Amino acid sequence: MVKIFKFLGYVLFFLGALVFFMPKSSTYYYVEHELKKHKIIFSKEELVDNGLSLQVNNSSLSYDGIDVAEIKRMNVKIFGLYNSIKIEDIILTSFASSFLPIKIDSLELSYTIVNPLQVNAYASGEFGSAQAMLYVLDRNVSAVVVPSKLMLQKHQKTLSMMKKQKNGEYNYDKTF
Repeated sequence: MVKIFKFLGYVLFFLGALVFFMPKSSTYYYVEHELKKHKIIFSKEELVDNGLSLQVNNSSLSYDGIDVAEIKRMNVKIFGLYNSIKIEDIILTSFASSFLPIKIDSLELSYTIVNPLQVNAYASGEFGSAQAMLYVLDRNVSAVVVPSKLMLQKHQKTLSMMKKQKNGEYNYDKTF
């Protein structure tokens, strides 16, 4: 019994050391390079390695040469079995203001090896709140949006692209 606990202790120590000493900045730059192939560019960011996570501060996001958002803080956790990205204080540019309110308080993306073909997302902000699932194999996005009063008043065109439910929520399904 002692040998089993000793073995589990060594395995947990090895996994913890692997996550702690993993080159998170290099991984971030590799992902950034891969996103450039799809015309998604992060710039002006400051990287801070916190041991178990990587914090990205004050970055700008652009797509196809068009500025899309300013992101105050992004926390990236890569554990292998469970990975997450928490983004806080997102300000969309005026380009996106015709579709959505420009302030998003938080956006959290998570991926687990238990369900490897699905990425979960949760967001909240001036638009209300949203929960979405990206099904990788089917190339499908399914979202449930609970709109705020601001969203209901000023962004009816965006909401018209979604299916309204009886409880006031809106569903959005899209295959890409």
